[in-house]
Amino acid sequence: MDDLNMVSTVAGALSERAKIAVASQLKNKFVRGDVEIPERLVENLSYHLGKGETHYPDRPGMLELRKCIGKELGSYLDDPRDQNEVLVTASEGEAVFVTMLGLDLVPEGGVVAQKGLRHQALFDWMGIRVYGLEDTGIPVAYWELDSEIGEECFKGNVGTKICAFGNALYGERSEILKLASDTIMVGSLSSLLGIHGFDLGFVSAEASLLKRITSWKQASSICAPSPSQRVALWALGERP
Repeated sequence: MDDLNMVSTVAGALSERAKIAVASQLKNKFVRGDVEIPERLVENLSYHLGKGETHYPDRPGMLELRKCIGKELGSYLDDPRDQNEVLVTASEGEAVFVTMLGLDLVPEGGVVAQKGLRHQALFDWMGIRVYGLEDTGIPVAYWELDSEIGEECFKGNVGTKICAFGNALYGERSEILKLASDTIMVGSLSSLLGIHGFDLGFVSAEASLLKRITSWKQASSICAPSPSQRVALWALGERP
């Protein structure tokens, strides 16, 4: 058997195993921990597996999902973001991680931010120092949407502004804020179903800057899992 046929045979066998595993879940209610996964979601995933979706998706993320995110980001900007200005990640933490690398803040970089960040441990691990609002001369402002300080981080002569949404993009919002058009946006999609294991994140930025961030993303994990992206699209109303 030549190498090409061998690869095809292995891929086919794995595809069949995936189909069997999903089909077995259709016979019973599938429960993960205390969260029940909707039967129609399992059917949706089975459908896409049956269509041969057993490969990596587009590296920046599935086009349909990037379009949905970009459209929703228009709530915070004067205009929606183009799909080419959106990168889907495995989590919000990964989105923050590759953004900091893309901005060349490692090693020994710094951001102006409020204290008590959700991702403080990640900043510490990366060696990025968090400066208080009273400090000047720091070129990057990082603001988490659920902070009490809010837009204070974005005032002054800061060149690059990053807003971390958490689950706010498709979750509950106390208010809609209008941000500067060049703001880098980072967030999570885990509120779509609230099921751990289907977590996804995203980062959105101007295309040339996002290209730098994407290069680090590809070096760290290639692309976010295809099933998780299908779950997100299903939660947003996409049906086969």
